[in-house]
Amino acid sequence: MFKNILLPYDFENDFSAIPGYLEKVVGEDSIVVIYHVVTENDLAISVKYYGKHKEDIIREKEKNLTPFLDELDKKGIQYKIKVDFGPIKNTILERITFGSDNKEEFDLVIMSNHRVSLDIKHVLGDVTHKIAKRSPAPVLIVK
Repeated sequence: MFKNILLPYDFENDFSAIPGYLEKVVGEDSIVVIYHVVTENDLAISVKYYGKHKEDIIREKEKNLTPFLDELDKKGIQYKIKVDFGPIKNTILERITFGSDNKEEFDLVIMSNHRVSLDIKHVLGDVTHKIAKRSPAPVLIVK
């Protein structure tokens, strides 16, 4: 079983299959870090046009995660939520490589590759491909 699992969460992908996979790889003392990265461009738009600042965006993202978190609660999976700001690929890779304040090492990274839209061109998305290629931790890609 894996103890520390990183789950980069993207609201444009379908994460309905993830709780079932998590149930298979977590133990009693496992923790899943649900990690969402907001781009600097999205942050600037939120501030300029909607008057939302970082704290507002974090609360909104946590609220939007509620259906997914309910599924994890039903399966008894322990989790914590982390929202960061920056370039998506590099921020995720930094999180995997350095953890939080160099205290946290991830045993596994789980990524969804099932896009909601059907007009995909490549088998793996750009972010999933880069993370899988450069991650020092094993990456499980779930369709």
